[in-house]
Amino acid sequence: MNSSPLRLAVGVLCCAVAAGVLPGFAAADPGRTWFVGANAAANGNGSEAAPFNTLAAVSAAAGAGDTIIVLPAPTALDGGIALEPGQKLLGRGGALTNSTAAHDGDAVRLAPGTEVRDIVVAGAQRSGIYGRNVGSVTLSGNTISDTNRGCQTGFVVQPFPPMLGVPFGMSLPAAPNLISLTNGYAGIMVDSDAGASTLTIDRNTVRDTACGDGIDIRTSGAAQVHATLTGNLTEDINEGLTKFSVLAVGMQSTGTSALTATLRGNTQRRIALPANDPKNAVADSEGLFINAAERARMRITIDGNRYEHGGGHFSANGIEFVTSNGTPDSEVTLTNSEFRDVPGDIVQNLNLSNEGARHVMTIDGLTASGSSFPGEVLNPIVPGNLGTCLFSASFGRDNHTALTLRNAHLSQCSADGLGVYAYSPAGPNPARHLMTFAVSDTTISGAKVADLHVRAVGDLTLTGQLQDTRVAGEIALGQSGGNLGPGSVLDFTGGRNCLSPAASQALTNSALPVNLGAGLSCG
Repeated sequence: MNSSPLRLAVGVLCCAVAAGVLPGFAAADPGRTWFVGANAAANGNGSEAAPFNTLAAVSAAAGAGDTIIVLPAPTALDGGIALEPGQKLLGRGGALTNSTAAHDGDAVRLAPGTEVRDIVVAGAQRSGIYGRNVGSVTLSGNTISDTNRGCQTGFVVQPFPPMLGVPFGMSLPAAPNLISLTNGYAGIMVDSDAGASTLTIDRNTVRDTACGDGIDIRTSGAAQVHATLTGNLTEDINEGLTKFSVLAVGMQSTGTSALTATLRGNTQRRIALPANDPKNAVADSEGLFINAAERARMRITIDGNRYEHGGGHFSANGIEFVTSNGTPDSEVTLTNSEFRDVPGDIVQNLNLSNEGARHVMTIDGLTASGSSFPGEVLNPIVPGNLGTCLFSASFGRDNHTALTLRNAHLSQCSADGLGVYAYSPAGPNPARHLMTFAVSDTTISGAKVADLHVRAVGDLTLTGQLQDTRVAGEIALGQSGGNLGPGSVLDFTGGRNCLSPAASQALTNSALPVNLGAGLSCG
């Protein structure tokens, strides 16, 4: 019996599938493996027995999807390398550097779908590892040091307005977005301004930067990025000449872009120490920095973070979550984390936009202790950036800003323990500013000014709750320059709060509406 053409076609197709080859298509190429080492002999062919001895040679030979292995050598391979899509760059102990202008001075330039594992980068004119619109990439186990020797500007903190009325306790018209801060390129840096990307950044070490940040992720345009950062160490990060800020780990979203990031088990230490570089004495240094602006969307989850021993001036922070301008929608969740020994506010939650931004921070499990800037004298005039353990503030007439704090220990700070500052600039339209905070199962002690300091300036609605919380020192409450909206109240009736006698007395004479309940005082 003769087979029909359809049966023959199906049979050929089935056999081709079984053999792993479709008619008209070549079999999938798994990619070749190439070797390179700085001490290899000249005229190698890229095999393990006869490796190339320059990055230029291996780059010319390797194609998309290939693997490049860097062999150990007493000197680094210079000139940098730009990967092709799908390539893997793997280290066996050899180092890369880039003392040239090739690849904009980056030691490793990423491409879509690339992996960089166990590579050592020892010096680069710009970033150790850099990529833009790279799709899905993995950066794992790399060690990056002495980057951005050219001190090029990379991360720029988005513009925000000066708070003109704050030192006077009065509501003044909002100023334009005049202030922005420049940073150097990071040791590891990924930018996205279009399309979707998935970034896996784990177990990397970035240290001893010459002029710039540790690890930075930026989204802009309409990019959609998911990032996971796990077990990374950034240490001895240094601010460069003409730069105004330095970040151990920075994340930023602008335009209509979206960044969803999960950070687990990361560590930042010895950030901007003057002993490493005298310029660090004036550094605006940050352990973790999250910056939303324009119409972006950010959802950042941070767990098990450890920060210790930072330098810089009054605006040096362990973690800063800041909305700069526009109407972004941003949320940060911080759990089971420690931040110790930093000059300025240890934890900052700041909504600086005057355009109606939504800004929400939830903290569950926090130790914040040991600020050092001598901010006690200036605190009544400028309540933030002076060494408060946790400072939460909102400065817009239409903003929605919220802080939830649970299971926290705030102690030994040079200004306040917990500072909450709500400020509305003057304006012709009715204010829609809502500032909320809720504190539970928390201990606050050892602050130089007040363990709890709440102040409202201008027209706004302010609500606060304290539940099962111990405030060992003073409470300071103030209001000026406007009117509080309906529903504004500080509620101290939840659970079993424990307040010092001085704090309880302050509540009975409060400038803010307070719901006291009974049995607040304790020894």
